[in-house]
Amino acid sequence: MVNVIKADGTRESYNRNKVLDSIKRAGIPESLNKLLIDEIERDLYEDVTTYKIYKHIEDFLGKSDEKYLKGRYSLKQSIMQLGPTGYPFETYVAEVLKTEGYKTEVGSVMEGKCVSHEVDVVAEKNNEKLMTECKFHNRPGTKSDIQVALYTKARFDDLREKHGFTKAMLVTNTKITKDALDYAHCEGIRVLGWNYPGGESLRDLIEKHKLYPVTVLTSLSLSQKQNLLEAGIVLVKQICLDKTLVDKGNIPPNLKGEIIKESALICNL
Repeated sequence: MVNVIKADGTRESYNRNKVLDSIKRAGIPESLNKLLIDEIERDLYEDVTTYKIYKHIEDFLGKSDEKYLKGRYSLKQSIMQLGPTGYPFETYVAEVLKTEGYKTEVGSVMEGKCVSHEVDVVAEKNNEKLMTECKFHNRPGTKSDIQVALYTKARFDDLREKHGFTKAMLVTNTKITKDALDYAHCEGIRVLGWNYPGGESLRDLIEKHKLYPVTVLTSLSLSQKQNLLEAGIVLVKQICLDKTLVDKGNIPPNLKGEIIKESALICNL
């Protein structure tokens, strides 16, 4: 079997089950599974990148009768499109935490014991008050490292007593290094990474609550996606609940119906 090159540059053997898992997670109909696998394996070659494999799948879905599935399949890349600044990601994380029962506030400036800080997300539920640090990356293969965990703890220590925080939380849209994870566990920092913890990761919560970002919408151009993000519209679900929100994306009238239709299909999956 051929080897593939992952986003972080490491090499591993091609694994059909991994590809199948990624297809199933996106809710792609079983009727397309064999077609997709046959399509990919027909063009496999030594040291092909995982990016090319997944791009092949996206292109295949984009040409299918259910092209809206392309956006769902490329969920990780869609989250990376919440940049280039981290603010839309912070707003998005707040929406994720709301579905878990938290009251949230984004971008609060708070005076600490030593200096003032801008806290990405303050999240409260019952007797719990989280100081949430959001680490956004827009490059595949980038990991959140020990430095991120260290400054999350330092910020928490400076703010804890004055503002009643009970726990620090680190949320990232990528993987987190082993050192950073070990430090977080040692210091009691809650970590929510793209695929961590298993079963309750950021990806799991997105799929569990259908919190698909507007950046999954294939009907939108990149600039239209940015217009919606700047207007505070980060979820497809928001458009499903209020169709007039598409007016904030500077979208041509002839495309609005298509965007509303695609949003409804994604919300109802």
